[in-house]
Amino acid sequence: MEKNKYVPRVNQIDAIYLNKDIARLIRDNLLENLQAISPVLFIKIQPELDLLIQSAIWFGSVGKRCSTFGQQLLVLAYDAEKLTVSRLVLHFVLTVLPGYVKSWEERRLTRRVEWFSEAITWAENSALVLNILNYFRFLKTGRKPTLVDYLLGLDYISLRNNQRRDIGYKYLTRELLWGGFMEILGLVLPIINFRKLQRLLKSWTFGQAISGRRLEDRDDPAFLAPQMTLSTTCTFCGERPTLPHHMGCGHIYCYYCLNANVLTDASFCCPKCGSTCPESGIQSV
Repeated sequence: MEKNKYVPRVNQIDAIYLNKDIARLIRDNLLENLQAISPVLFIKIQPELDLLIQSAIWFGSVGKRCSTFGQQLLVLAYDAEKLTVSRLVLHFVLTVLPGYVKSWEERRLTRRVEWFSEAITWAENSALVLNILNYFRFLKTGRKPTLVDYLLGLDYISLRNNQRRDIGYKYLTRELLWGGFMEILGLVLPIINFRKLQRLLKSWTFGQAISGRRLEDRDDPAFLAPQMTLSTTCTFCGERPTLPHHMGCGHIYCYYCLNANVLTDASFCCPKCGSTCPESGIQSV
């Protein structure tokens, strides 16, 4: 069977993240159950449990089938011709043992050996820098996405031979439609005067009651003097007025409610009496 050595970069990265997620799920479930059985024993042997679980995952994936669980989900694998016994051993040492050594150093040493801790810190920092450099190399070449793969010379191969990659466009179409709809909303919403629409709706709803009392209310001199009481509410929002203001008609508003309506709607009039804002502007109570 002819091997297909071309594997898209995105598939290789997806395989790495899938493998991490699967290993994390298996580890968390097992450790959670073991901790529930005996918390004291769990604390004492946690590094060894981590090593046992990681080893079992490695032997069940790479050791048995020459591919991680993430690679198997994407129908990928390591090139079996390059995965010799010595490279398998080195792969196990480089992927499983470092985590155990760090956990052992943190939990087992009663007296922290300074040179040993510094050596581990230096190794972690060096591995981080090398991983970053290898990632940029991977983006350019599309081969050996991890530092361990590069050091051991391991390449990913596809088990699909030369079949075309199946791509579904339904999700992409929905995303494009939704993205276009959101762009339209972002363009249209800022130019809609919602306060004017709200005033028009209120006038259509209560227009007959208001128009029937306008002239009478305006002719009443006592109506022009605003009176603030404990039960006074904002004419617009119906809540207790914040920084109460009025526009000469005797009805009290919150400063924000009144000022925002006057600024956004030049023909704004009082919802109760129909008075408009005078040229002098709004006034505080």
